[in-house]
Amino acid sequence: MKTLTATLLACLTAAALNGCATAPGQCDPRDRDASMLTKMNCDYTGGYDAEVKQKEQGLTDARAENAMFHQVYSNIQAQQASVHQDLAIQQRQQDALNASMSQLLAQLKARHADQGQVQKKITALEQQLKAGQAKPVVNDDPVQLAARQEQLKALQKKVTQLQFSLGYE
Repeated sequence: MKTLTATLLACLTAAALNGCATAPGQCDPRDRDASMLTKMNCDYTGGYDAEVKQKEQGLTDARAENAMFHQVYSNIQAQQASVHQDLAIQQRQQDALNASMSQLLAQLKARHADQGQVQKKITALEQQLKAGQAKPVVNDDPVQLAARQEQLKALQKKVTQLQFSLGYE
């Protein structure tokens, strides 16, 4: 009887310690095969809360990036509309576009540093943005105006491709 009690006590202690050994990173609320002790430990230690907070932060970051994409689109459209306006308005619109693109690309570089394909697309966009900054626009030249419109369309297409490759709409 004493050996049975000692064995039972040893098993209960091992089971309890097994539940206590759960690290917060191992707490997955979708894991249906986790033991009751593991689930209780995850709940008690805040492992589930940490997982939820991490997902919420990811969602918040994704929403912020999506908002930046929409700002870039708005600035591209404003730039396209201002092509036939005076040079000062064009320059203000170009500065707004450059600022929003730079902010978006910096954010994406930092957040997706481990994704090679995304980094290539970001680099291509940076190069295209710099090339657009280097060329002065003359209002009187219809060929330059048409070329500028095509550059803006190409920029918008690349931004859209990057946005969809990241899963944003």
